[in-house]
Amino acid sequence: MTLGILGLIGVAAAHDGWIPSNVPRVSVGDMCYIDMQFGNHGNTHRDYKIWGSKWDMTRATFALHTPAGDVVDLKDRVIDVGVNELKTVGGIPYRDVNGYLVASFQADQKGIYIADVRQDVVVSYAPERSIKCTKAVVGAVPSTEGHEALRGYDKTLSQVLEIVPLNDPTSLAVGDTLIVQVLFKGAPLADADGSGRVVDFHALRHTFITRLARSGVVPAVAKSLARHSTIVLTMDHYTHTLIGDERAALDRLPEIRLRRPTLRTVSATGT
Repeated sequence: MTLGILGLIGVAAAHDGWIPSNVPRVSVGDMCYIDMQFGNHGNTHRDYKIWGSKWDMTRATFALHTPAGDVVDLKDRVIDVGVNELKTVGGIPYRDVNGYLVASFQADQKGIYIADVRQDVVVSYAPERSIKCTKAVVGAVPSTEGHEALRGYDKTLSQVLEIVPLNDPTSLAVGDTLIVQVLFKGAPLADADGSGRVVDFHALRHTFITRLARSGVVPAVAKSLARHSTIVLTMDHYTHTLIGDERAALDRLPEIRLRRPTLRTVSATGT
């Protein structure tokens, strides 16, 4: 199960990082696959759109925490399943980065495996510091037909912004509730309850309002949802655009077809 969370210090306009596993539980000895993606949810989380950017192989770290307590570097196992293409839109060249990264490992021990991916960069469009922290929890059991309880799913990894499950996320059935604790630098988030189990979503208002704008919500409605006193605050401070947004806007323009002028003969009038 993915316990991905986007932790951003500064502007929260970057695309979310996700690392879903192919299954929440595997039999001991099976292979497990982790898809490391960037993307955005659509309206009301009905869909998920993979974004063109990827985890930076030169700046991100890819680790696997095993049931025995070992930490394995997955970087040598990471492969890129996309193809980069150079395209031109509106006369402007850009590099279209497709696909995402994938890593795999063999679950040769019984217990909880936690994939841990982080990235810390200074982005050029703000500029702000962007910290992404995400993880996926996978359980390895002798047989996936049972519901054997496992321990270790609540292990903390010292991520800057971290979701810690308080019940086993690998054994959940449809309709079950996952209880989590949200930590910031190892401590419960401010304004959370005594166990830190409630996220302060107001801290992610940049992401919330930016996504409203990208979903086509009119500025007046975004201002109302943000409870701002002025629309200038909503649009100038909390709404962010990336080069991909500008490119998408250009793609929506109708194609302009230039017609050659029609030549015709005009009779002399004698005047």
